[in-house]
Amino acid sequence: MGASGAGKTLGALLVAFGHMKETHPELSDEQIWDKIGLVDTEHERALVYEGMVHQGVTIGQFWHCDLKAPYSVARFSAEFDALKAEGVEIIIVDSTTHAWEGTGGVLDLQQTLGGRFQDWNTANKEAYYPLVSLFTGEKHNVHVYNTMRTKQEYAMTPDANGKMGVQKMGTKPVQRDQFEYEFQVVFSVDMEHKATTSKDNSGLFEGMDAKLSPEVGKKLSQWLDTGVDIFAERRAKEAEQNLKRLALIEEMEMLLQQNSDIKELVAWVDKMQKHPTLNKPLEDMPYDVLIKFHTALLAEIQKHETTKTQEEGN
Repeated sequence: MGASGAGKTLGALLVAFGHMKETHPELSDEQIWDKIGLVDTEHERALVYEGMVHQGVTIGQFWHCDLKAPYSVARFSAEFDALKAEGVEIIIVDSTTHAWEGTGGVLDLQQTLGGRFQDWNTANKEAYYPLVSLFTGEKHNVHVYNTMRTKQEYAMTPDANGKMGVQKMGTKPVQRDQFEYEFQVVFSVDMEHKATTSKDNSGLFEGMDAKLSPEVGKKLSQWLDTGVDIFAERRAKEAEQNLKRLALIEEMEMLLQQNSDIKELVAWVDKMQKHPTLNKPLEDMPYDVLIKFHTALLAEIQKHETTKTQEEGN
């Protein structure tokens, strides 16, 4: 979910491609795109991506359904039926917002029924609950990637002097309040196209702050379909990285011992380790920081060796 221009459609296409590529490694890219369908309520905007190259991936020809009002659950469901009949395994809904507030959507039905609070009982049964079943993939037994618009929320709040004023309260999905909680993974995409998770049942994307990519789809495919123990792989990767860390620390300690007679180098190391980023024992430093420290140490040693060679030559 994200504001207009955040990159929801492109992100969904790339993730869907990665998902299918992992599920069907034997297929060509053209065949992969043939497994992806998109229900478009955004005036065919998704088609502009066909043929474009993003993150090294050429957006191929996917199945495309141009859905115009009324945006009823029955019409969305009919498009799902048509895509499933063509062998589509992933359906992108771009966007779900129309199913909520568009003509023929859930809000429209509730108003048609009378707009009273008690009319929600019928609107929920006839539209909202079936919509959830459809967009979560439950009804058609298909993977579904949904996009959802967000809008800026404002509220009247008092300032330090007690005067009331308009304050931005962040963005809010243009959908029913609890709608996003129906899904397994929810990404919030900002205007720099960076995605973070507001919900993640997979636990795969905790702390993510990057563009949606085929790699995201690959991980979701493994988690959902192939039975790969991603967490075991993560533990193995961490163990491998720890071995590299220990080897790096051992090398750095050896270098420091071998060059302990160089006072300038000892002073430099002491100064570096007092830096806020490095103010901890080598074994406690993050691996990426340790690599940079190692690179800087090698450069410093090389500088002193060069100076020594020049002095001896003179």
